[in-house]
Amino acid sequence: MTDVATEAFDLNGGEPLPAGHFYDVVDDLRAKHRWYWNQCGPGYWVLTRYQDIREAFQTPEIFSNESIVPVDPDPAYRFLPSLTDPPEHMKYRTPLLRWLSPKAVQGYMPFVRENAVALIDSFIASGRVEFLSGFAEILPARLLTFLLSLPVSEAEFFRDCALRLRDTVSRAGEQSTAVAAMGDLKSYFTEVVADHRRSPRDPATDFIASLLEARIDDRAFDDEEVLDTLMTLSFGSLDTTKSVMSWAMWHLATHQDDREWLVRDPGIIPSALEEILRAYPIVSMGRKVKQDVDFHGCPMKKGDMVMLNQYSANRDPEVFDDPRQVKLDRSPNRHVAFGSSEHRCAGSHLARAEIQVVIEEWHRRIPVYRVTEGTEVRATASHIESLDLSWS
Repeated sequence: MTDVATEAFDLNGGEPLPAGHFYDVVDDLRAKHRWYWNQCGPGYWVLTRYQDIREAFQTPEIFSNESIVPVDPDPAYRFLPSLTDPPEHMKYRTPLLRWLSPKAVQGYMPFVRENAVALIDSFIASGRVEFLSGFAEILPARLLTFLLSLPVSEAEFFRDCALRLRDTVSRAGEQSTAVAAMGDLKSYFTEVVADHRRSPRDPATDFIASLLEARIDDRAFDDEEVLDTLMTLSFGSLDTTKSVMSWAMWHLATHQDDREWLVRDPGIIPSALEEILRAYPIVSMGRKVKQDVDFHGCPMKKGDMVMLNQYSANRDPEVFDDPRQVKLDRSPNRHVAFGSSEHRCAGSHLARAEIQVVIEEWHRRIPVYRVTEGTEVRATASHIESLDLSWS
């Protein structure tokens, strides 16, 4: 690594910092380095500039999805369609799209709105809630059961698995709890798939039944492919959605002018959500280098891992005017919070719609609130640890 800039900073997890401080570190690293070798875990390259990151997303012949976690170059798990490259990727992705299209997503929103209102009404009189455990961990889990035509009572199981799974993608080592959670989730889905085999459902109305009828080339999905897809859907729809909700509520609880703008003009909510996604991205994707390459001066070798640092890309001053400031009406807003290219998050329409409903219903019922006095909000790169909110 002669003449290569090096750092040692855990961009995936690490110890929690006061909320928002992580992004100051990201800004400093981008200012110093276009790219660098991060010595955390087994080591990996980090790209920090928006244009380089978009280019890497769009060059799968060099930057492979064989692994998407920089500290885990040879994963024992297989998330489908995430851990596949073109042309196989779209073959696995296509069966999901009709369930996650904008039109399909709108059909789920009455369920989301009803449950969001019920949760808020369950604690509104108390004047206080720990937002993650009291709301943000619960609603996405309920929506997952609805999408999969499972009893809503199973939401607590999914919530528990999501909490234990977080370590799988956040840091290297000490992953026994997360591995056990993945095993529990896979065992659960194995039974569900077996039940669907014994008692077939209508693939037009049942997500799992539709996967059992999905085809790749000239054959049907096998059970392992169905299970891997369900695992991906579960993980992708739980912890990430919770994290975006939490950052949105933290920002609005600590920025009175922005909160009052939303209450006064709910029409700004879609734009505000895009800006929150830009300002507080909660994932950065890894890629595995498929061939030796000099990438804009970065001497990558086949087998190296690379982080496409979306945290940094979304705050690049070469692309975003005054990027450290949250501007609810920012336009254009070409953030890469959901990635770029054909691997762009398949659930992005669902996430946007769900969080927009949450923001609407919360501010309709609780327009004035704050971070509870005497509590500290700390966060890693990906998630807020705890968010205690109060109102009167």
